Amino acid sequence: MPALTPNIENRVRKLPKPSNATQGLQPLFEAVSNAMFAIEDRFGDDVAGGSVRIAVTNLSDPDRISILVADDGVGLDKERYEAFCEIDTDYKRAKGGKGVGRLFWLDAFSEISLESTYASGDSISVRQFDFVLNNAEQVVSRIEDEPAPERAQRGTCIRFSGLRTKEYADAFPKRRDTFLRYFSAHFIADFLMGSGPSILIDLDGEPTTYPQAVSDLTVGRPIDAEFKHEVFGALKITGFTCRAEASTGLEGRHQLHLLANSRTVETRKVDNLLGIETLSRGDETDLVFHGCVSGEYLDLRVNEGRTAFNLPERTLKEISRACMDVVRDRMLPDQVKAYVAKRKKRYESFVERYPTFGFDDDATQLGRVPFHAASAEDFASGLIKYQIRREESRQITLQNLIDSLDLGETPIHFDASVATAAREIQASEQLALAQHVVRRKLALELLEKLITRIRAREGKEDDYHLERTLHSFICPMGVRGDDPAEPKSRAHDLWIVDERLAFTRAFSSDKRLDAVLAQGGSSDRPDLLVWDLAYGLGVTHPAQEDAVDTFEPLRTVMVVEFKKPGRKTYGKAEDQIEQQITRYLAQLKDGEIESFGRSRVRVADDCVFHCYIVADIVGDLEQQLSSWDTTANGQGRLRSLKGRYRGQIEVIQWQDLVNDAWLRNRATLHTAGLSRQRPTSLQAGEAPEVEENVLEDDD
Repeated sequence: MPALTPNIENRVRKLPKPSNATQGLQPLFEAVSNAMFAIEDRFGDDVAGGSVRIAVTNLSDPDRISILVADDGVGLDKERYEAFCEIDTDYKRAKGGKGVGRLFWLDAFSEISLESTYASGDSISVRQFDFVLNNAEQVVSRIEDEPAPERAQRGTCIRFSGLRTKEYADAFPKRRDTFLRYFSAHFIADFLMGSGPSILIDLDGEPTTYPQAVSDLTVGRPIDAEFKHEVFGALKITGFTCRAEASTGLEGRHQLHLLANSRTVETRKVDNLLGIETLSRGDETDLVFHGCVSGEYLDLRVNEGRTAFNLPERTLKEISRACMDVVRDRMLPDQVKAYVAKRKKRYESFVERYPTFGFDDDATQLGRVPFHAASAEDFASGLIKYQIRREESRQITLQNLIDSLDLGETPIHFDASVATAAREIQASEQLALAQHVVRRKLALELLEKLITRIRAREGKEDDYHLERTLHSFICPMGVRGDDPAEPKSRAHDLWIVDERLAFTRAFSSDKRLDAVLAQGGSSDRPDLLVWDLAYGLGVTHPAQEDAVDTFEPLRTVMVVEFKKPGRKTYGKAEDQIEQQITRYLAQLKDGEIESFGRSRVRVADDCVFHCYIVADIVGDLEQQLSSWDTTANGQGRLRSLKGRYRGQIEVIQWQDLVNDAWLRNRATLHTAGLSRQRPTSLQAGEAPEVEENVLEDDD
């Protein structure tokens, strides 16, 4: 009868080729695993009595690399030798062996030779052979079942030389630290569990001993937990707390090792599932978690190379989640409790900063985000979909109420529905208002810090830089608000100067007057020129938002100059404030401001100019303003414009500018259910005292 003949060359050619270092080392891992099994076969439960020696030379040269793997295991006796010679043997089926590991050797290495000594009756025998890739004969014997030399010990020695294919040459590690990283990662479960023999690796003369290299990184005794899952059956987890170096070469800090037949098949990062960034045990801190998971479900679902599970990613994630639930509840309950408390505090701080996300109670909101969520971005990304759904549901409810008013009869419980909708609207608006308040709070605090820093660094190298920073913080420099090509010009904090400027776009900041006016103008650069106050002053276009009605002349214009906080010297002629302002006004009066749409708006002959100087009234400036009127609080100075100009110049101290901004926000703070007390006036240079009742930052 004809028989099927194996095509070994084709079989090897079809094996999956490596694309990373782990896969490139797989043939070596197979040899080491076989050595560990051989030791187990000889020593039984006392595997710690055996040893494996690995010697690698010319690691960085794929053509000249030489690897020796030697063990003192049971050896290739008659039964095991026959299994070696049988492709797809089921000899190691009970241990998860698929009978194909040595085919990876043929795929990876150019030359392979084996020498094995084993018990043969009452004596020790030896066999030597080469393992080659061809269809005719793969096992080429040199010594076959002959008596071993006197005092020979049992064991097997395999020598690999040269990487045969480019795929393996490219993927195989070429540095000692990289080699050890991947080797440790692959066998880390064995090393952590202490379930294997000692392994000595000599890489070009530098030795490393396992499992000592890994066990030295563990802290405390391992913790075992067994549980039964309705789908995955009985699973066992052995958990270890380790120093952070144990995760070197692995993605993430905390690891879950999925084992099949006592061998690591896949290691998964579980940082997010654990949630806790670092662990502690005793006096040790900054520790990581490593868990080894085993069970029959995993044993039966590993591929023939034992490099992956025959399971979809979704199922592996479900196994990982189930295991980490047990780890949190049974192995690390105290640390999880501490993390939950810290996470709750971070969430409360997040809602204080971003109140619009506080649309449900804390417990509900925290239950909606992943357990690892502990930062503002994590909370926001987890809650945004619920916020959108809530808003859409509210919109639908309101639209249904509006539509019901068109019906002939008023629906039952209509009044209750309206009352409920009104409460939801009020709650939503209060959250939005609170968000607005928090943003302004941070802006004013930063402004105070900048002012204090500039005063403290008077005369230092970064004076000019900080002065520009202060101006740019309130309003970007060198831009016009109505320039559609300047997106940054639409983001400003001019509400600090005047609440009515919160949404204005008709302004220029540090722009030459000859670039603002249609005709004439000089190179003078007013710090801030506003020709439309949008609400209350100026005339806006009835059909276009933020646009000036060019058919009406401008009857109100604002000019603002910022002087460096703490500045004391104003000795030059151009430093005379009144002359500086009137020089600007002379060019503006009866002129035309040209927009980017080529339209022009005329400045009326009777235009009222509101001119503000923001400065600290100290040094030369105090003398310059000595004849001016004082403001109501006694801190600022006033002078009415005379002759051709209508309006006034007001000098505002920097601290008064900030204090006034806080006072304008007071009603908003209380409306939002918050509070913020500020001093009503401070002398220039005094440090403000801040009392925060609700809006406290969490470190």
